[in-house]
Amino acid sequence: MPSLFLGLTEWITSVVAGLGYPGIFLLMTVEGIITPIPSELIVPFAGHLAQRGVFNLGIVIAVATVGSTFGSTVAYYIGYYGGRPLVLRYGRFVGLGEDDIRWAETWFKKYGDWGNFLGHALPGVRSFMSFPAGMAKMNLKRYVVSTALGSAAWNTVLAVAGFLLLDRWIAVAETTSNIDLYIVVAAIAGIVGYVYWRKRRAARRVQAKA
Repeated sequence: MPSLFLGLTEWITSVVAGLGYPGIFLLMTVEGIITPIPSELIVPFAGHLAQRGVFNLGIVIAVATVGSTFGSTVAYYIGYYGGRPLVLRYGRFVGLGEDDIRWAETWFKKYGDWGNFLGHALPGVRSFMSFPAGMAKMNLKRYVVSTALGSAAWNTVLAVAGFLLLDRWIAVAETTSNIDLYIVVAAIAGIVGYVYWRKRRAARRVQAKA
């Protein structure tokens, strides 16, 4: 029976190859604004194609970084001019809740530019950093520089991982029975862990207010 994982891997790789560098830029731009397609489904496969000789690894990282920085800057402007009411009203459609905004605002106040850099370099956090940065009227030049540096770090990790590891992972998947079952179990465990982390964070905030 064909592996669903291997079929999905082949499909994503073919899509990224067909889109080329402009497609990577476009996808990462959209990802920077509303995150409908996570960078984890774009950059590693582009890195994998660089290993095959289809792309250049350095150009993949550069294009992905420019795209994500541009998209994040658009999100910054939405937060800057739309403010909290607009972000709160429509943020829920892209998984951005009031708790996320409060957390990001506190993060910015505490860590400033360094926090923005770290935020855009970390999975899970980077997807809701830009709107609050705009709402906080963070200096645009510093925002763009720290965002670009953070995005470059994150994209480098993803691209190099795809370049070095994806071929080996595919080889393991081809020789391992029930690989799809293992992946589903790991995904469910990750989702449960994330939900638990969000609930714990919300509970700590309630306790802090009490």
